[in-house]
Amino acid sequence: MKKYAVIVLLLGSLNGFAQKANYEKISGVVKTMDGKPFELINVLLHNTTHGSVTDERGHFEFEAPAGDYKMVLYSLYSERKEIPVTIKKGVVNSFPGIQVHEDSRTLNEVVVTGTWTSRTLKNTPVLTKVISAGDIQLSGATTALEALENYIPGVNFTPNPMGDNIQIAGLDNKYILVLVDGERLVNERTENVSFSRLNASDIKQIEVVNGASSVLYGSNAIGAVVNIITKDVDKPSQGLARIRYAKYNTYVGDVSLGFKTGGFSSKTVFTAKNSDGYSIRSKPDEAGQTSSFTMYPYSDYTISQVFKYTKEKLAAELKGTYYRNETWFLHKYQTRVDDDYTAGGKLRYSLSPQHELALSANSDKYKGRQVYKFRGDSPVYANGSQYTAFRLTDAWNVTDMVQFVSGAEMNLENTFSYNQFGLEPEERDASNWNLFTQGEFKTENGLEALAGVRYSRHSQFGGYLSPKVSLMYRMDKFRFRGTLSNGYKAPTLKELYMNFPHKIGEDIPFWVIGNMDLVPEESWYKAVSAEYIVNNLNLSASIHDNAIKNKINTLQLWNETLGRTEMKYENVEDAQITGFDFSLQWTFLKDFQLKGGYSLANAIDKSNNRQLSGNSRHTGTLNLVFKQRRLPFLPSVDSPYSLLLSGRAMSPRIFYSTDPDTGGTIEDSTGSYFISNFVYSQQFPVYKRVQGDFQFGINNLFNYINRDFLSNNPGRTCFVSLGIKF
Repeated sequence: MKKYAVIVLLLGSLNGFAQKANYEKISGVVKTMDGKPFELINVLLHNTTHGSVTDERGHFEFEAPAGDYKMVLYSLYSERKEIPVTIKKGVVNSFPGIQVHEDSRTLNEVVVTGTWTSRTLKNTPVLTKVISAGDIQLSGATTALEALENYIPGVNFTPNPMGDNIQIAGLDNKYILVLVDGERLVNERTENVSFSRLNASDIKQIEVVNGASSVLYGSNAIGAVVNIITKDVDKPSQGLARIRYAKYNTYVGDVSLGFKTGGFSSKTVFTAKNSDGYSIRSKPDEAGQTSSFTMYPYSDYTISQVFKYTKEKLAAELKGTYYRNETWFLHKYQTRVDDDYTAGGKLRYSLSPQHELALSANSDKYKGRQVYKFRGDSPVYANGSQYTAFRLTDAWNVTDMVQFVSGAEMNLENTFSYNQFGLEPEERDASNWNLFTQGEFKTENGLEALAGVRYSRHSQFGGYLSPKVSLMYRMDKFRFRGTLSNGYKAPTLKELYMNFPHKIGEDIPFWVIGNMDLVPEESWYKAVSAEYIVNNLNLSASIHDNAIKNKINTLQLWNETLGRTEMKYENVEDAQITGFDFSLQWTFLKDFQLKGGYSLANAIDKSNNRQLSGNSRHTGTLNLVFKQRRLPFLPSVDSPYSLLLSGRAMSPRIFYSTDPDTGGTIEDSTGSYFISNFVYSQQFPVYKRVQGDFQFGINNLFNYINRDFLSNNPGRTCFVSLGIKF
């Protein structure tokens, strides 16, 4: 009955057109203190969903019922401001010339990942890193993957034909929980998620919380949580169209359309990508042998739809996404086709302005197929996985000093493989149910405490209790934080049930074997940090330690009974990641902004005292931006532009593999490297509310390629993009 109720609510929202008379028009202009138009300022009526965002003229416009409100103005580039307002019936309520102080620090940005409740960045007790939509646009990033590499030190990617492989502080895909709007993305063939299906133009911000976050997010949240938050519709009508071209005939096209009337909004987003791929060949070794890395040609597209409806105390949301990717393996005469289907809905009901209940359901289903050319193009369903979550949460601000968020959650997981669970197609499944609660307690002297606990019961492993405690102390221009949290990760279905003959041609050099006797991995994460905030400067530093027990790895064994070599999953490792992070953000000479960070991650496998495979102990990022609102030769035209010079440095990444002949360990290294990018961005007026934008960029300015290790970086590439928005 609940799903029918959601459908009825959404269909009934169409009569919002008839109810439009109950809403009054509100408009205004926001300016800086020196009288310039202030773009991208969020303008909201407090404790409502009514609001908008200022355009390039500083203008905003929306509708709301008559009454007394508090108007809140905030953004990435301004101080938060609150104004009491009265919305009158039958007139246009105009608020011209609102002035807001500029503040280029990101400290007033609202974040949710660390606490599950909306908090400004500078006042959240859980240290959170944020990449804004403005950052993504300035850097020319086309995916969340690129944005993370540009701005977050310690994040490494190694994309290959098997998918996007992410590492944070030496911990790989299966320890990094990736969310979109707070909902988990399903893991694909190699325990990774595909960042290619996420449209960068539709990202409002990316929030990253390091360390164990199992109290709020359950299994897998051991290394970090990456929450990608998409944009809302905030104008009566809005749209965007953009095309980008880069080397290797790489195209990216984005189109989005949205409208909002009364309490109803709709957003449709379409993205398409295409590339001819490329190949890199290593230098000949002493024996004259070479090897190569190939990024195969691909084509993909994503289409998503979101409906939202809000009326008085009730809010409903329904969304769905379809993603399709085709990759052509030319030398294998086959095509891989990946499909992903995401569907979800949410109902929120406000018992009072301080107390809200939310019921949500979300399902993400991945399906991979192979099309063999020599078999008459007959598709073979190769592998698939699905993750479905049902959740009930209760967020209650008991007082201004005490807040609670509690909930119950059921998760269902299913994995299918054509040959990984044996010689015949087979699927496996698991489930878990959870209860969790987390409380925040504030004092008048600047001390704030957060404490929570989650109880999970897994269908294979029984119950597990995971606690967390965080403290924050505010003192003038300083913020001090400390966290102690427990994380856990249940073995994956593949780690439990794998029975895979690893073929090379007609030979099977080894089998990959699962282990039903595995136990969950667990971690204890400890961190302390200090943050200094003054004028246009923000500095933060943190020290952290993440100790992981029962880490699962593969051991090479000889099966005497079956007469074969096996790579078997075992709880054989204890790992410890200790590190130091530093970040700065500084606006100087009014038009320059510097963002940078450094991360030290000493990620040790305690069984052999080696660095975890793929870890880079030292990484750093630096982004220098110059912004102006008008071109020097067109001072009368409001045409903002920016120049960005960015750099990313990494110490050597070490990878280990097993010699199939001797069984010994082979060690390879990427060597240290530095990659620098340049992006020029230009906005220009087109017609009335229609604004154009142009970008030109050069990635990898110094043409870095590590051919000996076959890095997947193709060297220097240029791109251009052109778009319009309204």
